[in-house]
Amino acid sequence: MRKILDTAHIYMIVGLVSGLYYRDITEAEDFTGDTQLAVVHTHVLALVTMFFLIVLALEKLFALTALPLFRWFF
Repeated sequence: MRKILDTAHIYMIVGLVSGLYYRDITEAEDFTGDTQLAVVHTHVLALVTMFFLIVLALEKLFALTALPLFRWFF
C-alpha cells in the first residue's frame, strides 16, 4: 500500500515540476504558440496521479497487493 502511495506522490511531484518547467521555458523564450509541454504537465498531474490514487482505494478495498499478478502490474 505504501508503494502505491509513494508512486502517486512521485508522479504528483513530476507533474508539478513539469508544469513549472513548462511555464518558465515558455516565459523565458517569449513563446506564445502551442507546445506539448502543457499536455505532458496535465496528463502526468491529472491522469497518472489520479490513476494511482484510484488503485490505492482499490487496494484498500480488495487487497490487490496480495494477488500474484500485482507484481507484474506494478
